[in-house]
Amino acid sequence: MKLKTTLSLGLLALSFLGCSQKEISHQTALFWHTSIYENIETQNLDTADDRFTSLEIEHPLSQFIPIDLLSLAQAHIENDEYQLAEYYINEYEKRYANLDEKKWCEYKKAKIRFDSIKNAYTNQKKIDETINFISNIINSYPNSIYNYELNTMKEKLVDTKIVFNNKIADLYKRLDKPKAAELYEINTTKKIIPPEVPWYKRLFYW
Repeated sequence: MKLKTTLSLGLLALSFLGCSQKEISHQTALFWHTSIYENIETQNLDTADDRFTSLEIEHPLSQFIPIDLLSLAQAHIENDEYQLAEYYINEYEKRYANLDEKKWCEYKKAKIRFDSIKNAYTNQKKIDETINFISNIINSYPNSIYNYELNTMKEKLVDTKIVFNNKIADLYKRLDKPKAAELYEINTTKKIIPPEVPWYKRLFYW
């Protein structure tokens, strides 16, 4: 008897979900666009993402799609969800961007990657990848209006890498391993301000 009751409740739940989905499907493009905007406003980004998927499926040629791609990208940036933000910028770039907009998209992706590096002492691979990514953008668009800021981001990352390598070198020196220290030590006359790390995290970094 208990098994029949459980099965009945399960079927009822599935039926309810099916009805709910039917009620919200096959809506106008404006309905989905408005719903995306409302969910972004209330910080309900998972639902906003789902609504965007519905918009794309039901209205693949909608004029709202490029607008919503950029809106969702910005919303995810503000929520520190950098991978999703870059995904939406990528989609906009591939499908809608002209040459000038491509330059902006590449700059925006570089900024997303730069801002996503929260701890310089545990993201060395990411720092190297971001330096290379920015260098490729600058080489691809040498006259871009965004190159000043791109170069600034790149310089900050290079400085961070120098500080990190020299910290490793100092550690090897303290361990009396001069040859290992030489592999990491970078001599520079440039005055570099180390990246800020909260005091409670500094306890774990040399």
